[in-house]
Amino acid sequence: MKLSNLVKYLNHLDTLSIQTAASASIAEVASITQIVQESKVQIDNVSAELAQIQTDLDESLQQYSTKLKHLRDGVQKMIEYQEVELFAESTTRYQSMRFNSPDMIVKRAQSLDAETSKFLQDKLAAHANWQYPGMVIRPAHSVGLENLVAFDPLYLVDTHEDLLAPVRSLFTPEYQRRLRYYVIEEYTKTDIFVNLPQKQFGFVYAFYYFDFKPLEIAQKYLDEVFLLLRPGGTLLFSFNDCDKWRAVGSAENQFHCYNPGRLIFQHAQKIGYKLVHTHSVLSGTTWVELRKPGTLDSIRGGQAVAGIFRKPKIIEKPDTPEIIDKSMKDLYNEMTLDILIKLAESLNVDISQAKTKREFNIKKVRRTLEAHFETKNYTEEALRELFKPKEN
Repeated sequence: MKLSNLVKYLNHLDTLSIQTAASASIAEVASITQIVQESKVQIDNVSAELAQIQTDLDESLQQYSTKLKHLRDGVQKMIEYQEVELFAESTTRYQSMRFNSPDMIVKRAQSLDAETSKFLQDKLAAHANWQYPGMVIRPAHSVGLENLVAFDPLYLVDTHEDLLAPVRSLFTPEYQRRLRYYVIEEYTKTDIFVNLPQKQFGFVYAFYYFDFKPLEIAQKYLDEVFLLLRPGGTLLFSFNDCDKWRAVGSAENQFHCYNPGRLIFQHAQKIGYKLVHTHSVLSGTTWVELRKPGTLDSIRGGQAVAGIFRKPKIIEKPDTPEIIDKSMKDLYNEMTLDILIKLAESLNVDISQAKTKREFNIKKVRRTLEAHFETKNYTEEALRELFKPKEN
């Protein structure tokens, strides 16, 4: 039997339950038995016999429910035995799809029903916030991109530069300054997001992206996005949920990858995500909203008015220490806490976690800035230029 047919049968079994009907039936029988027992009219031993039949009926229904569960568990084991082949096929297909042209990938655009479209628009509008950076994976496909322009900055990420090109024309030159374009590499042993800031993002959105990723790659993304998110941050994504028979059929027809929802959710829970919401579509696609534990906060007191540039060259600091013939370590040690905070604000670096007893800690602020410079690969010369006082 095809795996999709097995899953279809399991999906049907999951809709069957005798609990509600059984409870109502037992309650009705118990009511009748009570009436008979309380009556002054008693015939032979009928009252006791009815009570015994009622007990037997209750036990039979429980046995029925147990057998039905045993049947379901048996079908689940058959699915897990057969799905090994589809896991392997998904990995093989993924390895071949890496050579698909950007034009071919862009043509995979997914249409949405009205209910799902509203679900996404509402979610995106609720999460968009200028106080935190946001990220969109595969923006060329992403529905509702216009709802995310509030993020400051907004990172647009994909596996090829040509996949980002269609998005560049959607924004004005002025807004382009608040965008960060990044090309990621999935096919190496290094981290996918190795060059992106950790624990900074308030929201990550992947539209119709994991549908084409095998389980091991989808799990890797879940791992790495968890590290990108700040406490309280959210990951919203879709995947081909092969706990649903139509999604299995899509994988059997070599269109989507095989990703059972039970394994996606188990892995997310293992990492530490909290499941906030799911939205399933008839085709088998499931939308998932996951949240990293913690409280989402920011030190930003107002949205920046000026444009944000990728490489600031000059920071005006009248009290900045003299930098001639001094190492970066010495410069850090000479800077006051106020100067470090101003530097972080100028560079849009989140130092909200660099506190001790709700007050900024100079060592923690310094370490946060150092981590930022390392992530951005600043050279010694670039850092010296960055700290140089502005000339009048």
